[in-house]
Amino acid sequence: MRPDTPKVLFGIAGQLLVQIMPEVRTPIAGQTLTLSAALLSMVAQEFDRAASRLVEENRAVRTLLADARGVVGEPSLRSRIDAETADLQEHDFRVSALQAVNDRLRTLLTDVHAEIEATPGDVAANLNERIWDELKESTRRRHLASGLA
Repeated sequence: MRPDTPKVLFGIAGQLLVQIMPEVRTPIAGQTLTLSAALLSMVAQEFDRAASRLVEENRAVRTLLADARGVVGEPSLRSRIDAETADLQEHDFRVSALQAVNDRLRTLLTDVHAEIEATPGDVAANLNERIWDELKESTRRRHLASGLA
């Protein structure tokens, strides 16, 4: 048997609220139980989508970095872009590995963005807008539905 992790976590959260909550006698215990159920629900959502979200985001950021290479003037920044965009494929799909790559890419994007914002011209302005669009999209990808599904 292979447990369906999101289903198990949502089930536990639901049981906490439906079966255990009526037995709770103090406000702090009720608040703790409600928070625990909400956190289980959030973990279930993130577990189900994390790898897909990270692969999508890593691809989008690598594309922006590759496009920024011709605009960036700082040689060390271009070298970092080259290193991160040399291979556009993910090779390790464990969430921890994808997150480590995502952290590196986002750090580099922040550094590139700082230079792009200070660079005059239409190409830099367009790239700046695309970076902001991706940052907004990244926030949307992380949105969690409230309540128990």
